[in-house]
Amino acid sequence: MNRLITSIALLLFAGYMFTGCDATDPGLDDAGTVQLQMAVNTSNASAKQLLAHQQNGGLVIEEVKLFIEEMELESVENDSLDFEIENFIVNLPLDGSPLVLANQVVPAGIYDEFELEIEKPDDKDLVVNDSDFQDETGEYSVVVKGIFNGEEFMFRSSEDFEIDIDLNPPLVIEEGTSTVLLISIDVYSWFMGPNGEELDPKDPANTERINENIEKSFEAFEDQFDDDDDDD
Repeated sequence: MNRLITSIALLLFAGYMFTGCDATDPGLDDAGTVQLQMAVNTSNASAKQLLAHQQNGGLVIEEVKLFIEEMELESVENDSLDFEIENFIVNLPLDGSPLVLANQVVPAGIYDEFELEIEKPDDKDLVVNDSDFQDETGEYSVVVKGIFNGEEFMFRSSEDFEIDIDLNPPLVIEEGTSTVLLISIDVYSWFMGPNGEELDPKDPANTERINENIEKSFEAFEDQFDDDDDDD
């Protein structure tokens, strides 16, 4: 049976732009603009392949949503210069089109760490406008919807996950610079057993294994990123 491989790609673009900068504001002198985008790589899954896979049984992923508790670029110079955005939902388009997470002015400087915290919204004062993440059963950090062996499913994780990457060389925000950071995660691997078998997302007995797979997929990218840095 053909396997449907779906990857998440997170692209971090850093560049200097005058648009949106107020030159009269001393806090924005020598500022740059950081644009954060997330997209799903669907190059290995055409609509025809999806239909064939669904008819033959197995896993089809139709929706992937994440609750981002915090996304942060950490400044080398001063904690007050850290770039942070908090508490938002990412609904990844499965057609491969990019999703802009942020396009904001940040102070010029040097940033040496990137963190993405995927956590359940357990703050009772926080209003979440999506019952998939917060309802009478609890709070959830990851939501995946799709079809398994011809039946619809919704898998929800209440675990916390994190991507923490040391930027080497550091990301420099200044006039005329442009930087790209690519993070690729194999979503299909979340639902694979130790012998390569597909795990039924509807079976509670598979929940722990799927959560472990999600964690391992993030750790695998961090390890690969570190290896690439060593090679460089």
